[in-house]
Amino acid sequence: MVMVSIKSSSTVTPDQATPNVKLWLSECDQIKPYTHAPFFYVYRPQQQAHNSIVSPLETLKSSLSHVLVPYYPLAGRLNWIGGGRFELNCNGMGAEMVEAESESKVEDLGDFCPTPNTKKLLPQVDYTKDISELPLLLVQLTRFKCGGISIGVAISHILVDGRGAFGFISSWANFARGENKLVVEPYHDRTVFYKGDPLAKPHFDHSDLKPSPTLIGQDSADEERNKECTNRMLKLSKIQVNKLQKLANEGRDATSRQYTRYESMAAHIWRCACKARKLQNAQLTSLRIPVDCRNRFKPSLPPGYYGNAVMVPSPIAQVGKVLLGLGDACRIISQAAGEFNDDYIKSSIDFLASQEDLTQLRTGFHTDGKKGRFIGNPNITITSWFGLPIYDADFGWGKPIFMGPVGMGFDGKSYVIPGSDEDGSFVIPIRLQVTHMDDFEKLFYEDIPVRRAFL
Repeated sequence: MVMVSIKSSSTVTPDQATPNVKLWLSECDQIKPYTHAPFFYVYRPQQQAHNSIVSPLETLKSSLSHVLVPYYPLAGRLNWIGGGRFELNCNGMGAEMVEAESESKVEDLGDFCPTPNTKKLLPQVDYTKDISELPLLLVQLTRFKCGGISIGVAISHILVDGRGAFGFISSWANFARGENKLVVEPYHDRTVFYKGDPLAKPHFDHSDLKPSPTLIGQDSADEERNKECTNRMLKLSKIQVNKLQKLANEGRDATSRQYTRYESMAAHIWRCACKARKLQNAQLTSLRIPVDCRNRFKPSLPPGYYGNAVMVPSPIAQVGKVLLGLGDACRIISQAAGEFNDDYIKSSIDFLASQEDLTQLRTGFHTDGKKGRFIGNPNITITSWFGLPIYDADFGWGKPIFMGPVGMGFDGKSYVIPGSDEDGSFVIPIRLQVTHMDDFEKLFYEDIPVRRAFL
C-alpha cells in the first residue's frame, strides 16, 4: 500500500498576457471524453546535492508559467454550448499544481501497473463541479522517501490528443532545464481542421462512430458494463516482438508490404482477447485502433496543430475470421487503417456534425447520469504510443525510468508503449474483466515462449 499526503496546491498562470479569446473546437475534439487523460512519469532517486540547487516544485511551477504563454489554451476553461458540445474559453485562469509526499519507495509501485496506488500519484479532479470551473491541466509532484519523484499529469482530452500532450510536456521540460525552446510552435487555429457541414450527407457507413457489437443474445451492453475488471502490465522483449511480426508475415509474398510491429502486436492482443473471453465464432467483435490524421488530410494539418487529430478506425469482424491466423487478423487491421484517408475522415466529420447531441457517442459515464458509449466485451481498444516523445520529459533530473497511464478507463482498453530503455521492447497495460485476465495472459505468451526474457 502506497500512502501519499498532499502538502500544497496552487494555481499556475501564464507569466505574460495571453489572448483572451474563445476558440472553436472541431468535431474531432468534441467526440473525445470530457474527462482528463491521466498519465505519470517516475524518476530515479535524486542526490541531495543536486536537489539543494533548486526545488523540483519551484522548477516545475516557474517553467510551467513560462510555457503556458505559447500553450495558453491549457490555462483556459471549457464551456458547454449545447448538443453535448463545448467551446474553449482562453481566459488565463491557469493550471493546478499539487505537491505531495510519500513515505513509500519507488520500488513499492512494483511494475507500475495502473492500480489504486498509482492513482494516488495523480491530481484529483472534482467532476461534480461545473465544467467551466475545472482546470484543463492538473499536475502532481510526489516525492518518495527514497528520493525518487513522480509527476502525475491530468490533461483535458477534449483539448488535446497524445501527440499534442507529449509535445507540450517535452517543451515544458526544455524550459525547466533552462533551454527555453519549444519542440514545435503550437498552432491554435482549429478552423484549419475540416469543419464539416451539418447538411452534408456522409458517404460511408461509419461503423466506427456507431454502437459497438454486443454479445450474442444480449440487446444491450449493460450486463457487461457492470462486471468487475482488473488491470495488468504485460511485457514483450524485442525478440518476442520480432517473432510475432515473423509469424504475422509467414507465407506472405516478399514483394508485398509486410505487416508492421504494431499491426502484429494489435492482432495478437485482439486474438488473445477473443480466445480468453471464449467468444463464439459467429460473434462480431470490433478492434478500435486510434490513428493520427494530421498527415492523412489533403493538405496535411500544420506541424504544430494543437488539438485532437486522432480518429479511430474500428474494423468489425466475426471472431472466427479473426482467429483464422495472425496474418488474417493483421489483414483486417491493415485494410481498415488504409481506408482512413482524407475522403473518409471528412465524411466522418460530416456524420458527427449532423448529430444533434454527441453525448451518447462518447465513452464512459457522464455527470448528468447518462451512459456514454460502451466499447468493452466483445471489443478491444489498442492505443499506440509508439513514435511519440514519451520519454523526452527530462526536467533537469534525468529521463523517466517509466512513463505510462495511471488509469485504464474501461474493459478492453490497452496500450502499446515502447520500453523506457528504448531497446525494442514494449509494455502492454491492459484492462479486462477479472474472469478473463488470467486466461488472456496465458494465451498472450503461448506462441512466444521466451517470456520476460529481457527482465
